Amino acid sequence: MVIWLSIFVIYFIFLITLISGLNRWKKDLSSSTVTPPVTVVVAMRNEAHNLRMLIPSLAQQTYAGKWELILVDDHSEDTSVQVAQALQHEYPQFTFTLIKSAGNGKKQALAMGINAADGEIIVTTDADCELPPDWLADLVRSFKPTTQLVAGTVCLKNDATLFGNLQAVEFASVMAMGLGMLGWHKPVMCNGASLAFRKSAFDAVGGYTGNEHIASGDDEFLMRKISVQFPKSIRAIIYGNNSCKTIPPRSIGDFFEQRIRWASKWKANTSAFTKSLAVFVLLFQLLWLPMLGMALFTLNPFLLAGVLWKLMLEGVLLAYTSKLIQQRFSFLAFIVLQVFYPLYVVGVALTSQCVGYKWKGRNALL
Repeated sequence: MVIWLSIFVIYFIFLITLISGLNRWKKDLSSSTVTPPVTVVVAMRNEAHNLRMLIPSLAQQTYAGKWELILVDDHSEDTSVQVAQALQHEYPQFTFTLIKSAGNGKKQALAMGINAADGEIIVTTDADCELPPDWLADLVRSFKPTTQLVAGTVCLKNDATLFGNLQAVEFASVMAMGLGMLGWHKPVMCNGASLAFRKSAFDAVGGYTGNEHIASGDDEFLMRKISVQFPKSIRAIIYGNNSCKTIPPRSIGDFFEQRIRWASKWKANTSAFTKSLAVFVLLFQLLWLPMLGMALFTLNPFLLAGVLWKLMLEGVLLAYTSKLIQQRFSFLAFIVLQVFYPLYVVGVALTSQCVGYKWKGRNALL
């Protein structure tokens, strides 16, 4: 009992740390007025439908400096290239470069685009994203003289279904971890759908070398390499109406494929702090359902108090994060996840370390 309660107390401290970290991030509005040349690089594979959402949102960016867009086709098997070419004619005032990747995979495609970039700042996003007008301007404004990488905010374009709301609440926990820890200057995760870094820093750390064999992770592996070589140089985007909106997985199968892909990077993670954090969260989830059952069965006041504190702190954290990233929060989905989230976390953690996954029509082995 004492061990269980001790783990819960540590977890509560962790949640409070994230909430206070989010507050620190929200209040840090210091920004730059410099407008260096920027290159937005997008690796696309089989994104014919999504490009009609991405390109118009990029065409409406308010960034005052010089910037360019490079689309890198990662051997698409649909009409992505033809759609991109058609969109160039539909938006004649907004020109961009379309090139074909010489390698295979997202990292190789991004690296090719970055090598061809003229910008001092490299910005990445995904082809299935919709970007608010101030997105690019706010990312660049977030660079202080010592900043090497800026992590943007991302939210889901979820519908009002229970599955959509469940995904939104779960994704809010991912953003809470990333933004909350960055509020304390501890980079643990970021999202390549909204990411900016200095090209000089990318070159200095060798780009994506060292983890090319891992299909995903272009964002987090790069962030960690930059954090090691340039300590305290990682920052979150300044708070504002600048969340990148991305399309969530459309089916339960697609959802688990995505989460297994994300979790599969754990073995290659070089950060002892991030690994320890992941192990602790997994341990807590293993204990949560047994403790919930014991609390309801025995009506032990200490256990019941622990359950109530857990629900309150998690609810505050996820509702607050959802508000900050301009994403819908569903209380019903939050309650449902209290039962299913531990099973999901443990299942994904185990599966990700034992089997491969499929991404963009390609099989990836661990």
